[in-house]
Amino acid sequence: MIPLSHMAVEVLNCADGRAKTALSHAHAAAWRAARVDGAEPEIGIATPPFQPARPLKPDLLDPRDVPRRKPGSEQGRIAMLHAVGRIELNAVDLHWDIIARLADTPMPIGYFDDWVKAADEES
Repeated sequence: MIPLSHMAVEVLNCADGRAKTALSHAHAAAWRAARVDGAEPEIGIATPPFQPARPLKPDLLDPRDVPRRKPGSEQGRIAMLHAVGRIELNAVDLHWDIIARLADTPMPIGYFDDWVKAADEES
């Protein structure tokens, strides 16, 4: 099994949202399986990217440049679902980013267990 910090960097470097969440689930499952076996898997040390990878499209706009949508309209509902999806994607990245950035800090193994569990719940 690859070290947990390397798993975290792999998730952070994945630009496709669906692939990112699938990878997050797979890495969380591998971590849990290793922990159930009674092993204390390696945390390792890795260098996370400056920012998580994102797809080239759609173009990212400054919030001021996003067109206003009327709440309750079809376009408003689409915008709301899109916003929730972005929030969840950012949550997955934040959980794995914490793992990668604090991998070299002495922490109880349960600390990492909790962040892996949280990342799995978000994806």
